[in-house]
Amino acid sequence: MIRRVLGIATLAAAALAVIPTTAQAGTLGFRCPAGYQCNTAYYSDSAYTNLVGAKTEFCDGEVSSWGSITRYSEWSKSPCG
Repeated sequence: MIRRVLGIATLAAAALAVIPTTAQAGTLGFRCPAGYQCNTAYYSDSAYTNLVGAKTEFCDGEVSSWGSITRYSEWSKSPCG
């Protein structure tokens, strides 16, 4: 019984440790690699027809965003320079 409780507690702690990292990224897990400009477009539904927000990570590290963040997103990158 104690092993089962400890196992469940360990799994719960591991899950909670991972969730904030992904949530803080703001792009649902996408990371912009060094030397690239990255764009994320957010849509209102799975048909990707209504753009409701966007985020751009520029080559100099500046970030610009507007609108809403949703789970329906498209991500792209292009090299700097």
